[in-house]
Amino acid sequence: MKRRVLAEAGVLALMVFLIGCDEIKFSGTLGVHEVMTFMQEGEDPSTCQQKPDWWNCKPAGPVTVNPGQFSTRATLGMSGQQKQIKLEIDNAKPATVIELDFDKNIDTNDHFLLTAAQLKQNFDLTGDIVTNVTKTPEQTATESCTYQAQEMVCRAAEPVKSVDTDQDSNSQALKDLTAAVDELGGKPGPFGPPPGPFPGPGPQPGPFPGPHPGPGPGPYGPGPGPGPYPGPHPGPVCHPQWVTRYGYQYVRFYYETTTKDITAKFVQGDKNLADYTGQASDTKKVYTYQDTCH
Repeated sequence: MKRRVLAEAGVLALMVFLIGCDEIKFSGTLGVHEVMTFMQEGEDPSTCQQKPDWWNCKPAGPVTVNPGQFSTRATLGMSGQQKQIKLEIDNAKPATVIELDFDKNIDTNDHFLLTAAQLKQNFDLTGDIVTNVTKTPEQTATESCTYQAQEMVCRAAEPVKSVDTDQDSNSQALKDLTAAVDELGGKPGPFGPPPGPFPGPGPQPGPFPGPHPGPGPGPYGPGPGPGPYPGPHPGPVCHPQWVTRYGYQYVRFYYETTTKDITAKFVQGDKNLADYTGQASDTKKVYTYQDTCH
């Protein structure tokens, strides 16, 4: 199984350098013909026991895989500054996970060869990678989209208050003026006291009404004052602001699917220890035209 893992790893490594991707995922089958053992880099057991997540610790040591056919998922990517191959072999429950770190750049075409020295194992890995790219016919559609637009945003300004607009002050002034007028109405004026009753028969006129409050507001009558003067009213405060709006756009596009088929052998001298076959597929949407979003 280790050989299978290494084979897979070698295939993955080659693919990475061939297509320049950060991560490639394969699904395939590993056929192990003989018991395979390879050393797995890991952590010291004493260090693992001191970690809070000790159950996730991967101890260093040999990994043995017995003969058989096993589904295997392989991921080739980066771990820190090193390239890493992660294999998940369904030979047990849970699956056997193997992680291999390496720093060797491999430049190959469709055929590749990884030596035992490059793999840090006692066998070589050789194989082929075949890449196929297919495209669908061009399609058209109307899709949702977003765009940025500038609009004016306004808010009401606070009115400026006047110092002579106090309602209580106006009401008190009106009361003082009314009291002063009433007091003057009951006193003799410069022409003597108010006239007495008219001689002769007939109804007598009533007393002079005195100061007659007018019907209007303000100090000319008992009605309510005009209320506080609101003061100057400044206009609204406005400023431009960028906002996101939703719209639609006309597009033309096609789908491109890249498929990579891998076949690999783990060999030791003239012996074929294991075979691996797998496939990685990726589909992306390629736009040939995008109209303005509106």
